[in-house]
Amino acid sequence: AAAAAMATVDPDFATAFTGLAVTRGFVGSPHIDTTNSGPFYGLSVGDFEDGTGGVRVELDPMTVCEMNTKDRLGRIDGRFPHWVAPYEEGTTRYSLIFYLTEGEVQPKTTAVLGHIIEEG
Repeated sequence: AAAAAMATVDPDFATAFTGLAVTRGFVGSPHIDTTNSGPFYGLSVGDFEDGTGGVRVELDPMTVCEMNTKDRLGRIDGRFPHWVAPYEEGTTRYSLIFYLTEGEVQPKTTAVLGHIIEEG
């Protein structure tokens, strides 16, 4: 079912990803995925508030971007420092992270893939 969901967004990645991490209540500190060979897709679901619990990633040493992954897939290069944004304690947050650790290493270009929309 997870691969089928991925196929609706990125059919090539749906057949290429080599790992799927499933978490519940994950809270982590900034880290870099040193074994990834390219960007990952993340999706989160649960009863936490929309706009919280996304993935924060450093675009450069002075800029942090937050990608809202609640009920949607976001694509981030985990080879840049990243972490889960805060969400309300006592709420439930599950995440699915689709990633690559095998095959040709993709060039590290930008932390966030897709459109970045700045709000207020």
